[in-house]
Amino acid sequence: MRRSFWLLLPALVLLALVVVPFGASASGPPSCAISNARTHKDYSSLQSAVGAAKAGDTLEVKGSCVGNTSIDKNITLKGITNKPFPGTPTLDGGGTGTVLHITNGTTTVDGLKVTNGAADVSSPENGGDCCVGGGIAVSGDTAGASVLNSLVTGNSASLFGGGIDVDDGTLALVNSTVSGNTAVGGSGGIDTDFGTVTLTGSTVSGNTVTNGSGGGIWNFAGTVTLNNSQISGNSASNPSATLARGGGIRNQSALDSSGTVVVSQATLTLSGTTAITGNHAEDGGGISNRPLSTVLASNWTGSISGNTPDQCSPTLTIGSTSCGS
Repeated sequence: MRRSFWLLLPALVLLALVVVPFGASASGPPSCAISNARTHKDYSSLQSAVGAAKAGDTLEVKGSCVGNTSIDKNITLKGITNKPFPGTPTLDGGGTGTVLHITNGTTTVDGLKVTNGAADVSSPENGGDCCVGGGIAVSGDTAGASVLNSLVTGNSASLFGGGIDVDDGTLALVNSTVSGNTAVGGSGGIDTDFGTVTLTGSTVSGNTVTNGSGGGIWNFAGTVTLNNSQISGNSASNPSATLARGGGIRNQSALDSSGTVVVSQATLTLSGTTAITGNHAEDGGGISNRPLSTVLASNWTGSISGNTPDQCSPTLTIGSTSCGS
């Protein structure tokens, strides 16, 4: 090889480093970057970062990361916005499955947009479960999600929980919004089966069900507490002979085969300034409270109003408030 090439090589390398910084392309940074705050290692996929992380680690998410991720350990996913990644930190399901499926431990989602999840097939990333939890699925009594300062939107499920599904586990939603999600069978926004769900300073709005009940939230045999939160503009319809119940919330205990004995109690508690407004269903526009289910007030100063065709079905006494047609 010509000696002149070797003499020029150091300058060529320096020029390449100036023109194309390490780890980037000439067109700018990658669309997604994930960093482990403890090890300072970088990853291009969230699943890879989760697999390499230890319990208690924080993974910093920058840009828009597309994929379906399963998590089985205590971990924090924190959205980061900076100069190289100025947009909203986003987890995007790519329309191919649940965005986040939590099977063990508590996953904290902080400052992220969770979108474009589609729970419509039985898939490994959804634990083999079919069609529940388009954005976030929490499966099992050792699993939990803590969603802070985040937005869960534009997700879908062909059965339950267009935005979030909680099966036996726990969900804490704080200063967050679940909006614009859809489900076919029920629970356009949040579905819980035997789970524990707490909303604080949060909003469930504009979610829809096209062939079932529970436009905003369906609480089946679990415990749901709403503190200073808003349930608004959700809807449920059902073209079949079965009524779509609970535009805002459907509260339903699990009963035995006779329908007279509670197997697992459904309890809904309204607290603080919680308001249930502008929701629609064929029955129980605001709240549909099924037999032997409980709705309570705890220092509640909010309201149930503007729901159609009624506010509550059947008529309920919630603290000092009578809620009916």
